[in-house]
Amino acid sequence: MPTYEYQCQACKNEFTAMHKISEAAPNCPNCGGDVRKKLSAPAVHSGSGSRKETAMSQGHGCGAGACGCRH
Repeated sequence: MPTYEYQCQACKNEFTAMHKISEAAPNCPNCGGDVRKKLSAPAVHSGSGSRKETAMSQGHGCGAGACGCRH
């Protein structure tokens, strides 16, 4: 389930919430006001192994050479 960052439009409280994409944004837990989703970087999780090993085993995310990067 994705985690989203929100900021209340009324009291400026910032908080995170986990919910399905299809669910509406929650109200502010501090004052009950309307919130706006904050722009944030996606979390990228990798399994065991180093970054290089993970990238090599996944073809750098570009289709293992199909993009023309010749790796």
